[in-house]
Amino acid sequence: MKKYIFIFFIQCVQLNAQPLIVGFYNCENFYDTTNQIKVMDEDFLPTSEKSYSSKIYSIKSNHISKVIFALGKINNGDGVALMGVVEIENKTVLNKLVAEPLLRKYHYKYLHFDSRDQRGIDVALLYNPSFFIPYQYLPYSLTDATHFNDYATRDILYVKGILSGQWVHVLVNHWPSRRGGSFSSNNKRIWAATICKKIIDSVSLTEPDAMFIVMGDFNDNPDNKSIQLLNLLNPFLPLYKKGMGSIAFRDSWNLFDQILISPNWASSKSSETLPNPSAPPLPLNTLTYYKPIIYTNPDMIETQGKYRGYPKRTYDGDQFRGGYSDHFPVALIFKAKNAEKPLK
Repeated sequence: MKKYIFIFFIQCVQLNAQPLIVGFYNCENFYDTTNQIKVMDEDFLPTSEKSYSSKIYSIKSNHISKVIFALGKINNGDGVALMGVVEIENKTVLNKLVAEPLLRKYHYKYLHFDSRDQRGIDVALLYNPSFFIPYQYLPYSLTDATHFNDYATRDILYVKGILSGQWVHVLVNHWPSRRGGSFSSNNKRIWAATICKKIIDSVSLTEPDAMFIVMGDFNDNPDNKSIQLLNLLNPFLPLYKKGMGSIAFRDSWNLFDQILISPNWASSKSSETLPNPSAPPLPLNTLTYYKPIIYTNPDMIETQGKYRGYPKRTYDGDQFRGGYSDHFPVALIFKAKNAEKPLK
């Protein structure tokens, strides 16, 4: 049986004219340097062919912190409000990340569960307590009697909370890869989409006006069947149609990293009360979706070799390249409905 975890805060979140930024990043093999007995992390140890030392681990953490910091400065923002991250090994790397000098002032916290993924890579949600109050969170496994019995894959992380005065339901995903070919592995991502949709439908039964933010590395593009099954608004579809992407493969771009939202973000409904009955009600739809971003800068782009022009990886095989990730991060910018000035 799934365990529900409830967290209560007596705290106010910011709601002003500043942009509110929700991001997602596949951190590509963000491991610590300690051997975990139950996971396949041998390639990322000091004794491995990669010589994954504490120095390289620190460089990796610093680079990811630079990306999150930069995302939080878009449109003069005050830090990222929510940041989904995947391919992170455990709480150790998350603790190191939120303690990085660039991020320390934001006091980021995180929500994370260890999955049964064989490589030991998980999903997590970082949040800025100035913008987000978590209320309930739990993982959903993709394993059942007929799926993922031969090997485990990443869970879907579900989080309910209050984002700048707005009740939201956030799902962080890292769907099965295209290893073996996109066609032969397609049914695995269809199954992941089916589980994700079941979560959405289950919430919607009791909260018909629920506001969803569904983010992830879906290992599928915006026009693939798995994404279409979710029946959500996809702000990244127009970018994909323009040839833009977050990951490159065989000299073509894919946009596997996306943030989707439910169609009712533009609707106007009544108020809903906080978990604390004595607290005042919070209005729904205090936020307006603005625009999608695929974030990059010159340091994040490979300048030589077979991956020239691609996102700059930490390693090219076993050769340390000092890069960031093989994915670019993505973000959605929201603004408060009462903002006096439009965002640019």
